[in-house]
Amino acid sequence: MATAKILARLDALPLVQDPGRRYPGLIIQGDTLFILLKDLEEEAPESYALEKVRDWVSMYEQMMAEVGIELPYFRG
Repeated sequence: MATAKILARLDALPLVQDPGRRYPGLIIQGDTLFILLKDLEEEAPESYALEKVRDWVSMYEQMMAEVGIELPYFRG
């Protein structure tokens, strides 16, 4: 398995190069992603952004379960 490389970091937001991708991406921590979801549910309940973030949180939770890591937030 190829290893991703951290190219830069600004505050808690790292810029990471995935070996399978041409351009680097940002890593968003799971708890930050969940906070974004909750904010969008309040501020933009009918938005495309909410649906996209909802999908990302779902994928994050699925992957965390698959590797046996506890979520960094309470899902209630």
